[in-house]
Amino acid sequence: MKVKKILMLLAVALCVAACSSDDEPANGGTSSGVKSISNLDASDYGSWTYLNLETGEMETVMDAGPWIYTDGTIKNNEVEPVGIKWHIAFHRYEIKTNGGSVLDTGLTDMEKVTSLPNGNYEADVRLADEDELSLTMDLSGMMTTGSVGYAQNPYVNKVLCSWVTRTETGSMPPVVYTPTNHVMVLKCNDGNWAKLQFTAAGNTETNKSGFLTFNYEFFAK
Repeated sequence: MKVKKILMLLAVALCVAACSSDDEPANGGTSSGVKSISNLDASDYGSWTYLNLETGEMETVMDAGPWIYTDGTIKNNEVEPVGIKWHIAFHRYEIKTNGGSVLDTGLTDMEKVTSLPNGNYEADVRLADEDELSLTMDLSGMMTTGSVGYAQNPYVNKVLCSWVTRTETGSMPPVVYTPTNHVMVLKCNDGNWAKLQFTAAGNTETNKSGFLTFNYEFFAK
C-alpha cells in the first residue's frame, strides 16, 4: 500500500510539472496565449501607433518632432504624451520599442520558439539624417512646393524593421514590401518578453499601404 501511494504521488508530481512547463517556459514567465492583429492601421505618416502587447491596448499619437523639410525649414510639434503603457510602436512599416531589445531568430514557425532564446539582442538606434530608414513624416507639400518633412534623428529598432524587405520597382507602386515571416523575439526592459511574426504588409482587403498583420505571444515574468 505504501509503495502504491508513493507511485501515485510521483504521478501527480510529474503531471503538475508537465502542466507547468506548458504554461511557463523554462526561463520563467506566463504566456498570454497567441494573439493575432489583422490590418493594424499605421498608415498615417505623421503619427506613431503604440501597442501594449500584454493587454492589447493601442493608441495613435502624433510624432513629437522636430521635422526637417527638404526646403530647409524645421517644424517643432507640440509633444503629446502617450497615455498607455506600451511595448512597441509602429510608423507605417518602421517599429520602435519602449527600451527593449530584439533578436531575429531566423525561424518561420512560432511554435519552435518555446523559451527565451540566447543571441545578440539589439536595442533601438537613433537614425542619422542620411539613413535609408529616415522616417517620412509630412507629404502635404510634396505636390505644391515639392517639400517633404522627415523626422530628425528618430529612434527605431532595425531588427524589428527588418520584418519586411523593400524592393524598388522603378514604376508603380514604387516599392514592393514583402514580409520575411521571421519570428522576432522582444526582451522588454521590465523582464517580460514576447515573440512576434509579421505576415502581411499592406491592407489584406484593400491593398492600401501602411497596414500590418501579425501574430504574437507575450510572456509576463
